Amino acid sequence: MAKSKSYQKSLLEALKDPLEAVEYLNAALEEGDPAVFLLALRDVVDSYGGMSKLAASTALNRENLYRMLSTKGNPEFFSLLTVLKAVGFRLAVESRAGGGLATKVGIKKIVLHPSPSMRQVKESAREYALAADTSPRLEGAIPFKTADDQEMGTLGFDYKKGILFLQLAEYAPLGPVREAELQLQDGRSVPAVEVSVDEKNRLVLLRNTKISPREVSQITLSTEGG
Repeated sequence: MAKSKSYQKSLLEALKDPLEAVEYLNAALEEGDPAVFLLALRDVVDSYGGMSKLAASTALNRENLYRMLSTKGNPEFFSLLTVLKAVGFRLAVESRAGGGLATKVGIKKIVLHPSPSMRQVKESAREYALAADTSPRLEGAIPFKTADDQEMGTLGFDYKKGILFLQLAEYAPLGPVREAELQLQDGRSVPAVEVSVDEKNRLVLLRNTKISPREVSQITLSTEGG
């Protein structure tokens, strides 16, 4: 369906913001259809100033640019890189399970996994049962590390307050955390509703939860800077 003039005008205005443009292009890329991505890139080019300005700044032929950025476009790799560079972006490869993942401007994702050597700090089985409303069992704090073996802290459960937290390592290279998501052993994904560092240098992930540290297989933190 064709876009209305008012929608297109609002879209192009929004795409002048680099963060909006990055998210727009990434969303198009996730579709897995080259035509969708090329049309999205054309929208970004239009917000940048159009084909004439792009042709002047890249020395690429304007007619060729129109063909490249169409549903039937099939741009050469280096031509695509040239266009992206001209409008202020670049292609990047991201690991789906690595340490730090580059995302939108100013935001970095850090993926943490439990350490193979799971250090246990035993707590009262009765206390955990009362806090988490589960069958009695011993629970302990579990070290979590990045893929390159940088320890970020230990995942623990505060029985009195009912919070799941990451006790941050003293020299953990971690900027302000904006979002967090937990992957559980049973395959569920649980976003943190509130992410904050308390007075004990603990990154609070979940409140009033029954999730124990041993149930968590991965933590993804979205941080500023880095």
